[in-house]
Amino acid sequence: MIEIDEKLLYTRSNEWAENLDGIIRTGIDDYSQSSLGDIVHIEIFPEGSRVMAGKPFGTIEATKSVSEIHSPVTGVILHVNPEILKSPGLVNIDPYGEGWLAEISPENPAELDSLMTSSAYKSFIS
Repeated sequence: MIEIDEKLLYTRSNEWAENLDGIIRTGIDDYSQSSLGDIVHIEIFPEGSRVMAGKPFGTIEATKSVSEIHSPVTGVILHVNPEILKSPGLVNIDPYGEGWLAEISPENPAELDSLMTSSAYKSFIS
């Protein structure tokens, strides 16, 4: 069964966003990681890179395919999770916890209002 974290917001491209006191932590959701299969490599734009809401800021490679990772907000990447670069399989094991991808300083936090709540996301992926 697909896990959907109730406290997170979601994009139509299957990324999640969590507001951590004004910093947005993001990753891919359980639905995506299970669809991709075993994740073997992740590339994220470097810290300090400017990202745009809805635009790619990295790629995730699985045994089945390579997919783009889209930013939930416009802003600057503050931190890339070093653990997922060393052990990309963390995304398969814990996509909402240890498998987070990046933390972004948003230019316009109101962009979060355009993301889906967990209940809206459940309907979207059904």
